[in-house]
Parts: sequence; structure tokens; C-alpha cells
Amino acid sequence: MKFYLNFTTGYGQFYLNDKGEGDTGSTNFWSDEAFNDKLAVEKGILGISLENSEGIVKCELEILNEKSLISDFNNFDHVVEASLEIETGLLQVNDCPFSILILEENIEIGNYRVRVYFNNLKTAYSENPEDFYKIEMWKDVFSERVVLKRFQD
Repeated sequence: MKFYLNFTTGYGQFYLNDKGEGDTGSTNFWSDEAFNDKLAVEKGILGISLENSEGIVKCELEILNEKSLISDFNNFDHVVEASLEIETGLLQVNDCPFSILILEENIEIGNYRVRVYFNNLKTAYSENPEDFYKIEMWKDVFSERVVLKRFQD
């Protein structure tokens, strides 16, 4: 399943979460490490950092049947992944701070690995930002957040 999402958000972030789950107010959510890694992690929710200051989200979300086949990250500025547990069977994408529902999709209950690819980050502060976010997720065992490629601005 693939979804193309275009929406606006605030505070430089948006959320991928299990329906109704996640404490974005936790002191651990946007820790210094999470901020540097561009991905906040808490039980049932991931916070994805948005680079442009306009709050414009251009995003592709794909739910895969198996682990991502992308292993060459040269075409991406930053790549980070973490696990997300889905207990309700409903995956949501929400804006910040109002938690406006952008997408809700039925998926299998279980642990998912979520990989976020960040593109065109150097254009984020131009008059016409072209930063783009590709998200892939697949069922996998739970593991910690890891940066696969770090953005060097």
C-alpha cells in the first residue's frame, strides 16, 4: 500500500502512530538525540522532524510486505529508522499540534520497522521548499532507533 500525503503541520513535526497512542509531551520524546536524529520515539508513536519552516509536508508512505530493499542511501540526505508497535490495527498520520487526522489505515497488529528518508533538505529554507519525506514500514522485531545516514548541512 502506498499513500501520497500533502498537508501542513506546525512545530516542525508530524506523527506516525497507533490510533490514540503516544505521549508527545514526554521529556524523552524530543530529546537532544531525537532532535539530532530527526525522529522522536515513544510507545505507540513516532515524531518525524520537518525541515522547512513553512510546515509543508510532502510525503510518501508505503507499507511493505517485507523489509525494504533500499540499501544505497546516496540519493537521500538523511535516513533514520525505529520501531513502532501497532496494537489497535489502525495506523494514523497526524499533524502537530492539533492532531488533525491526515490518514488512518487498517494494518496488521504487531511490531513494525519504520524507515524515514529525507530528501532535498538544503532547499527547505528557500522560497519554495522542496524537502520530501519517504516513509517505509514493514513488520519486524522491535529494535532501537538508528541513523543509517546523517545529514551534513
